[in-house]
Amino acid sequence: MMAFGESDMNISSNDWDGAAHRKFKWGVHDDVSFEILGNLLINKTYEQTNSEPQHYRYGHCKQKLPSNHVEYKDRPTWYAEADKPDFSALYDDGEYAANVQNYLEMRYFTDVELGKFMDRMEAAGVLNDTIVLIVGDHGQAPEFGNDTPEKRDVSCTHVAGALIAEGRLGEYVGLKFIEHRLTRKSAEAAKPEGCEHIRYVLVVFGERVIYSNNPGVKNVHNRGHERLRYDRSTDSGVLHNAYADHDMKADLFPALSTEEKSQWRKWRDRGREVTA
Repeated sequence: MMAFGESDMNISSNDWDGAAHRKFKWGVHDDVSFEILGNLLINKTYEQTNSEPQHYRYGHCKQKLPSNHVEYKDRPTWYAEADKPDFSALYDDGEYAANVQNYLEMRYFTDVELGKFMDRMEAAGVLNDTIVLIVGDHGQAPEFGNDTPEKRDVSCTHVAGALIAEGRLGEYVGLKFIEHRLTRKSAEAAKPEGCEHIRYVLVVFGERVIYSNNPGVKNVHNRGHERLRYDRSTDSGVLHNAYADHDMKADLFPALSTEEKSQWRKWRDRGREVTA
């Protein structure tokens, strides 16, 4: 990325770690990475349009955008000096208020650069008639500090994602299709008869068991919004509705029927086998 930045954007080698702060420990900042990604997409699209006509192509995952990664302080100098929206309505004066402010400012930075990138692609005729799927690799918990944010495990295991489709399909609005990227993440899938290259998810929401084990905190398995936290060996287990009770203060397990408790314990034991 740095080589592309220097050759295509006239960024000096001194600008990366110098006064301009065009990069930090996680990589180049989003204004640089989106510019480079745009150059590559435009050039490659023109090449494929002229030499490789196809009905459609699968894209490839781009590495995570680094600028809104912890510790949220590092930013390009031009953005540090720019006017920014007032985000104070979104947080209180708690212990980590400054950290949350930094986080929101860097999320805004990424959103603005994404918007510039999408506008550029539209002007260049690239990614038209294309659904853009952006998926993160973990959540953030700036309200809990940067030393051990994983201890606020609901925040860190809720992964942000965006599916940008409105106004992007042109003449293909209403077209029905099956895209394996949107379904293959599910562990329990079945293949209908006669569909050798398509996988459909058949498990109803709330029925699939998803294990989310973090050795730094509790082991967890989820079913829909319900989240059971448990230890590696003891018989204890606490159940929460992570959607209605984000801070997980109300234990729902004692009110369950004997049969329901037994089922949750069975899934718990299977989760222990996963990390054994």
